[in-house]
Amino acid sequence: MTGKPLYGDARIAQSIRRLVVTRGDLVMRRHLRCDLPDLIDTPHNGAQRILFQAAVASAIHEHEARVDLEEVRLIAVEASTDLDAAERVADGENRLEILATSRETGQPVSLSEVVR
Repeated sequence: MTGKPLYGDARIAQSIRRLVVTRGDLVMRRHLRCDLPDLIDTPHNGAQRILFQAAVASAIHEHEARVDLEEVRLIAVEASTDLDAAERVADGENRLEILATSRETGQPVSLSEVVR
């Protein structure tokens, strides 16, 4: 993070990152929200994974008109012999991957975020 203004697709990616963690608590934008933060502490099974993906897809569809959403994936960290990986699994860490196409530039916009 440099503090410099972002433009184009980088600005769109930043907006999406902020959107998926927002619970409707932005002072002048209470309508802006994603249900993902409310689902994080629920059991991680196949049905819940679909709800996670739907929450993100719905929020992007409703609040981010600058992209055409292609795919939302929630990927669980794999347990391994690595102590750090085992700790991340115990903490319920997942990786959220979002693939979209910018309506402004036609270029792909992809982001990968760790969610807990």
